Amino acid sequence: MNIFKRLYRYKDLLLVFVWREFAVRYRQSVLGVLWTVVQPLSMMALFLFIFSFVMRQKVSDYPAWQFFFGGILPWQFFSASLNYSVPTLEGNYQLITKIYFPREILPLSGILVAFLDYLVASAFFAVLLLFFGVRLTWNVLWFLPLLVLLFVFTVSISLLLSGLNVYYRDVRLATGFIIQLWFFASPVMYSIDSLDIKIKVFLFINPLTFIIENMRRCVFEGRGVVPWQFALVSLIIILFYSVSYRTFTKIERAFADVI
Repeated sequence: MNIFKRLYRYKDLLLVFVWREFAVRYRQSVLGVLWTVVQPLSMMALFLFIFSFVMRQKVSDYPAWQFFFGGILPWQFFSASLNYSVPTLEGNYQLITKIYFPREILPLSGILVAFLDYLVASAFFAVLLLFFGVRLTWNVLWFLPLLVLLFVFTVSISLLLSGLNVYYRDVRLATGFIIQLWFFASPVMYSIDSLDIKIKVFLFINPLTFIIENMRRCVFEGRGVVPWQFALVSLIIILFYSVSYRTFTKIERAFADVI
């Protein structure tokens, strides 16, 4: 809860940074915010082509476009957040060396803009589901706590990497490579249902595996989340967030000197 106490006095500044990031991203863009829909649609089309015409492999019992779109959206939010947040402290060194404010505002602004993009794309996806008559059950309510886990985990990784990037610029250079590896370790274009149990256990080390798989299941399959699994993953993410945020607040004291 310490992050809310630190940010409350600077909430207006956070909103200013969020608006600045959002405006800069889509300035002089013809499509503007529609890019938030074009990007996942293009990835979905690519996956459909590969699995329908190249590999000719069935990926799920429900339509493939739902399967791919449902995995792409949370992944896109996660990857975009890392890409935007990791270099923010380095890129705003003029502010960091001149005035004080909670430094987490900078990476958080990028994460919140990515989250706005995610909400726009999700709203479009919801319209598609209604148009094609996808029936939802009460288990769809599990989507909200899963979304909270996704957001907290994304904030944790982003704060840790952005803070370390101030001291080791290799972090920014390695971010693209890390995201590529993370993509294949997450069930975005495949399902873990058909995998060997040993591979499943390995993949579940990655919290995104649990989050993405269950987001699709509660929406498309009407299945609930196993409570003990949800509790375990929640505990792991909370502990990781605590370590990440404490690390960030500890090393931020020297940001102005190091950067």
